[in-house]
Amino acid sequence: MNCIRRRLFQMARLSRGRLQNFRKQTLLHSEGGNTMMSTSYFYDSEHAPLIEKDYTLDSADKPLLEGLFTPETAAEYLSNLGEEEQKKLQAYKLEYEVTSSISTQAPIEMRDEWWAQLLMTGHSSSRRKNLLRFFQKKENAMLVRAKKKVENEKKMEIHEAGKKEMMGDLLYNPIKRNTIHLKILRQTMVHQTDSKLAQSMIFGRPFVVDMSYEPFMGIKEKNSCVDQLLNGYGANRSRNEPNDLIFTNWIHDSFIFKKLNFIQKERSAYPTLMMKCTEQSYVDLFPKERLVYLSPHSPFELTHDDPDNIYIMGGYVDLGGGKQGQKPVSYAKAKQEKIRSCRLPLDKYCVWGTGVKSLTLNQVMNIMYEFIDTKDWSKAFEHVPRRKLQRDADLREHLYKRQMKMNRVNRRQFL
Repeated sequence: MNCIRRRLFQMARLSRGRLQNFRKQTLLHSEGGNTMMSTSYFYDSEHAPLIEKDYTLDSADKPLLEGLFTPETAAEYLSNLGEEEQKKLQAYKLEYEVTSSISTQAPIEMRDEWWAQLLMTGHSSSRRKNLLRFFQKKENAMLVRAKKKVENEKKMEIHEAGKKEMMGDLLYNPIKRNTIHLKILRQTMVHQTDSKLAQSMIFGRPFVVDMSYEPFMGIKEKNSCVDQLLNGYGANRSRNEPNDLIFTNWIHDSFIFKKLNFIQKERSAYPTLMMKCTEQSYVDLFPKERLVYLSPHSPFELTHDDPDNIYIMGGYVDLGGGKQGQKPVSYAKAKQEKIRSCRLPLDKYCVWGTGVKSLTLNQVMNIMYEFIDTKDWSKAFEHVPRRKLQRDADLREHLYKRQMKMNRVNRRQFL
């Protein structure tokens, strides 16, 4: 009993010491001509030797881009490790060998960029297990893509052989070829779409993405946010009349900014990203009576499209969901800035199945693009994935139960 009491006192002293590392800070700042006071809590790392250092994007002794490791940067990072980090890496390799021999939730072969990411973020055992599971899924996806690539190459060889056998020497001899169709180069298509985007940036209808939520997202949410925004940009790029895509409250030298530059230079097929990025707020750029903030928690539904409306979408991704994902952050921001807000009429046009009723950023952008072009919600909601909706049999059963419930209610009222 005394041992248990002594252990509880040690745990209480340890927790109290960790809580003392958080200092209270009161700041005075001016807002709209008025002096405002804000109280915040910050972490004092000098008096906290028990908690490991959290490397952020501003640290100079570590690589900045946790999710942007290439084989070259990962090899350079692993070659410049200190003694303690080398020992930690050896321990992680032993742990990986044991995990891969016991279970299948680990990749077959670890890459250098995965070791670098594991060394940077794998401070806890649960975190390392989750990362190994994630790398295993990523390796499986790479193997599936490689297998599909080989199958597609074989299909193309069979198809080309069939064409050559059917058309003979006429198809492969440019001198004997006789056709009225002109060959359109890919670079010509790129210039044509870029000219459309440049014209939309001058004369097009604005569509605003609010990027002020980046400090509230983790590294996975930021990576997903970049992918979804690029998909939405590609959908806007392929339209006949694209919108003027504007990213407001842009944070320069942030993770999303650096990842977009990295993708544009290393992986993107587009030489330039034709979109506007500004540190200013949308309230400073446009009059408030034209702004409409798209929020799923707004009590007002968007029924029709006014050409003077400028729609705002929050660039926020929450992979965790749960209680924090249900907070009306965008609606509260719209009310605070005294601008209109509305939500998409999803319940009126879609019958949701099992799962969370949520849409990604690129899906919302595709829906709004289609609605702006056609003014028809039924066509716009075709961009909602079918897996999130009820199937035909489930829908018939749902309508039948709903009708039976209405009949029982009517019968009670009649009696």
